[in-house]
Amino acid sequence: MKIYDSFRSALQSLVTNKLRSALTMLGVIIGVSSVIAMVAVGNGASAQVQASILSLGSNLINVTPANLSDQGLKGAGVQSQALTEADMRAIADQLGTNIRATEAEQGAGRWQVTYAGQNWNVQVTAVTEGYPAVRDWNLQTGEFFTQAEVNTNAQVAVIGATTAANLFGDADAVGQTIQLRQVFGGGGGGQGGQQRARILNFRVLGVLEPKGTTFGFSRDDQILVPLTTGEKILTGRRDTVNAIVVKALDSDSVADTSNDVFNIVLARHKITDPQSADFTVTNQNDTLAALNQITGTFTLLLGAIGGISLLVGGIGIMNIMLVTVNERTREIGIRKAVGARRRDIMYQFLIESISLTGIGGVLGILLGWSITQAVERIPQAQGLMLLITPGTVIIAVGVSVAIGIVFGLYPAMRAARLHPIQALRYE
Repeated sequence: MKIYDSFRSALQSLVTNKLRSALTMLGVIIGVSSVIAMVAVGNGASAQVQASILSLGSNLINVTPANLSDQGLKGAGVQSQALTEADMRAIADQLGTNIRATEAEQGAGRWQVTYAGQNWNVQVTAVTEGYPAVRDWNLQTGEFFTQAEVNTNAQVAVIGATTAANLFGDADAVGQTIQLRQVFGGGGGGQGGQQRARILNFRVLGVLEPKGTTFGFSRDDQILVPLTTGEKILTGRRDTVNAIVVKALDSDSVADTSNDVFNIVLARHKITDPQSADFTVTNQNDTLAALNQITGTFTLLLGAIGGISLLVGGIGIMNIMLVTVNERTREIGIRKAVGARRRDIMYQFLIESISLTGIGGVLGILLGWSITQAVERIPQAQGLMLLITPGTVIIAVGVSVAIGIVFGLYPAMRAARLHPIQALRYE
């Protein structure tokens, strides 16, 4: 009951001095709202980065060419061209049911694509039949090309949603024939400067579902063709791929599968020293961990900046509580004279301090949430994700209450130590 009486007395004191209590809480309100808003920016950035990485597919292992080495020294120039479709097939055969899927890719550059008078410039990528399974990418309409079409260099294509909209509008793209055009030669005057164009016909097999952008690049504006078609018809770079991508069974098996993939390719390339490998194996878990560390540091920095204002608010509370103790010295003397103990006085002022920061913390959360909602509605901030997590709210309120205890403890102890006779004589 004594704690209840102390709590009631503390609230009565706050209500009696409404303006002073409100101004004292203002520092805490601003501090908590700053922490909420700034950490929301950091959390949103982290969530956007993770979403961008995972939009490429989950549990991925990437095998890419490494820079060429000479006597164990890696160069900074030309990359190895040793990765092939056969390496990808060997990985799939040897790992079998221990992986979900695998695919190989080769960039074919940008091509001018036309259909019925519509003209569009688009990135073309040559891939194998496992692309949709590896990238977790379903088709909106139609179907993806098969291994048989990869083996026969079929001139078929699967296009992105944006590419389909620009070429076909609302019409069905499946079954239509598009032309890929690439101009080369020329550059000078006279007959020797004449330009020539390659024109290749491709039949559209399907349209991919919209995926949006990843790190500022639209993934919906592209054309996918069979790997062998790209190698032999579009680029002329035969038996070489830019990347092999393997999809592990789950997140827990990514590390072990990465090691298996590394050993398989190492053996196929007849390399005995792993340090001299002409390829690099990276996995998505390591990438996510590195990016999370960066965004975590960024979030911590933003939170610390907001925490400075919260600290200033705590100092303001200590200042006001010391003033309150001086103002109520005679009241403290009277309470001690009628039997109040030291801890009763200390509890009263400590509860008063905690109440100020607690109420200020709750109001700060509401203000911080309002700020994030207002920012998200600003046209210039479109695309900026602000994420308030329960953990952020709990930490903000906990820190504000802790500040109430820390900065309210000294004034409370000072009030409790007042001698009743001296307190009654205080003017």
